[in-house]
Amino acid sequence: MQITVETYAKVMEQEGEQGMQSESEITTAAPLCQLTTPPMIDAAKEIIRQHSCEVVEYPDHCMGTFPEGTIRTELLPRLRDERFEITLPDGFQLIELCDRWRERSLLFLLL
Repeated sequence: MQITVETYAKVMEQEGEQGMQSESEITTAAPLCQLTTPPMIDAAKEIIRQHSCEVVEYPDHCMGTFPEGTIRTELLPRLRDERFEITLPDGFQLIELCDRWRERSLLFLLL
């Protein structure tokens, strides 16, 4: 699984976001502590750890813990899956695509 902006763009294109960019809004920000994700590639884990996050690996998923001061903001319009912008205290940003059925989040690193 490649976690890149290009992958995020492809997913959003499949979700129907293309052409709706001007209609997007951002909702109120909320603190974020932890997320469950599918297994991550080593490069993504290393980048996330460089920004003071912890990643605990399990056989079928990872648990990411974010530093105090991390903010999670929902992106609108809502699509099939909820989307959030995550901003770490050092300014690093990720996009979260929340899979409600599997109770896991896909993270896209904004490099």
